[in-house]
Amino acid sequence: MIHKRQASDFMTGQVIVAGESNTYTQVMEFFTKHKIQHLPVARDGKLIGIISNKDMLQYIHNALQNGASISEESLTAGFSIDQVMTHNPVAVQKNAPQTEVLEILSSGKFQAVPVLEGNVIVGIISNKDITRLYHYDSTHIL
Repeated sequence: MIHKRQASDFMTGQVIVAGESNTYTQVMEFFTKHKIQHLPVARDGKLIGIISNKDMLQYIHNALQNGASISEESLTAGFSIDQVMTHNPVAVQKNAPQTEVLEILSSGKFQAVPVLEGNVIVGIISNKDITRLYHYDSTHIL
């Protein structure tokens, strides 16, 4: 029954995670190479933030507004994950009920939510995962 699902049942388990020292170029490579839109940031495996492709666009926009030249070198030189990421993001535990995850994502404030076991990142659930879940449910009616 769908109401009995936990976050771990439909999360993306192989989550790409950034560290505090990752550069602008590395973060952009994570987004493009892995075709993701949200990147949890960890220190010693523990979630400390999340950065989205929207955050990166805002960073580039701010650099342009401040008169910076747009080159990979200049964007990397002024980049700090700590200044661009959302600190202490909303997250759920891996045993969180599906209804909790849906409530968070349906609020419209977030497009993805990291999944934790304690403080350690074990997955992520995005709107794309919810769409896959809905498609599965709609095509596998009992």
